[in-house]
Amino acid sequence: MSTRSMTSAYRRCEVGQPICHCGNQCHLTTSWTDNNLERRFWGCANYGVRRGCAFFEWYDPQVCERSKTVICGLLKRLRKEEEENRKLKKEVGAALKAQRFLRASVLGSWIFLIVLLGMLALEWKDSGSSKNEKLALTF
Repeated sequence: MSTRSMTSAYRRCEVGQPICHCGNQCHLTTSWTDNNLERRFWGCANYGVRRGCAFFEWYDPQVCERSKTVICGLLKRLRKEEEENRKLKKEVGAALKAQRFLRASVLGSWIFLIVLLGMLALEWKDSGSSKNEKLALTF
């Protein structure tokens, strides 16, 4: 169906928005199909509804086939890169979490070692003084 035959019975309001067959102002909508990627069109609010208005008019000019192919390829690549980016962000988050855990473990180990050495030093000091006391008593 050609655009002209579909839209022959409409008129435009003062703002430039078309008025469709059922008398409603049309809304500017964006197409996301592979053939008309991000191409805008005028459509009735009832467009696509069963027994609704069939008003449809392209707002943007048609894109050449080469551009469609290039845009689709670029979008595919972009989606792939975005997915890889999401995966890498997850991996970085997991690595940072592991790094924090390891840092806390090392810090805890050092604190434990210092406390243990302190206790051993106190024990050694106490055991050294009791030996001196024993030596003093024997003389």
